Amino acid sequence: MPTGYCTLEDLRRALQEEDLPGDIQQEKQLAVDAITAQTEWLEKSLKRHWYAPDGADILSEADQIDIPTSPKSRDDEYDIPTSSAFVVDGDGPAPKTSQGDYAKIELARRDGETIEALHVRTADGTYEDWADSADYTEGSWPPSGEDYYLRVNNGGWTLLYLDTTNFLEEGEDDEYVLDSFANAVYLEWSYGHEGIPQTVRRAVAFRAASDFVEDAAMQIPDNAKVYNVESLAEQFERKAEELLEVYR
Repeated sequence: MPTGYCTLEDLRRALQEEDLPGDIQQEKQLAVDAITAQTEWLEKSLKRHWYAPDGADILSEADQIDIPTSPKSRDDEYDIPTSSAFVVDGDGPAPKTSQGDYAKIELARRDGETIEALHVRTADGTYEDWADSADYTEGSWPPSGEDYYLRVNNGGWTLLYLDTTNFLEEGEDDEYVLDSFANAVYLEWSYGHEGIPQTVRRAVAFRAASDFVEDAAMQIPDNAKVYNVESLAEQFERKAEELLEVYR
């Protein structure tokens, strides 16, 4: 089934708030398509994924929509940021560090949960999986000497920290084994926020309602709060944006 952050019942309630009929049975596929499209838009726009664990209330209302119940996985390639083109003595690129000797990489999605694989380039151009090697340890914030860790800040933004001393030539203090830090990390990881907040459900429902009233060309009752499809769609979008402002 198509995946969504809200149910058909949520969409019905959104329509009824504007004195529109909540019966969408005649145009059920349009309703499902609207929810699916707006769910995809929301995840990519906010770079977030929400999921409802098994047994959550939202699942009991799910009809024609598959509510996510687990984190998402993805794989990404990242540069290790460098502070300048060369180190002081001109021997090669040097990673930019913070929190001591750690390089900080901002990941492509918020709410990082776990690292499945952390492939890091070696001096001979191959990649070594730090997550699968006994030579490297994963830590957590605040760091205490581990080789790498994830940190999720208050806004959900996820940062990967790597201890750059692992890139130094053995016995050297300022010479790095890599001739380039571009595309030096290949990461397989999962991300997601456990629980789908009511604000997210309502925002997706309102945005889906905006699509639905335009695509379905539904008849607007005489007692509707607004009097044409275009202004009604804008009204739904405005409500959604007000709800989503907290996640911007």
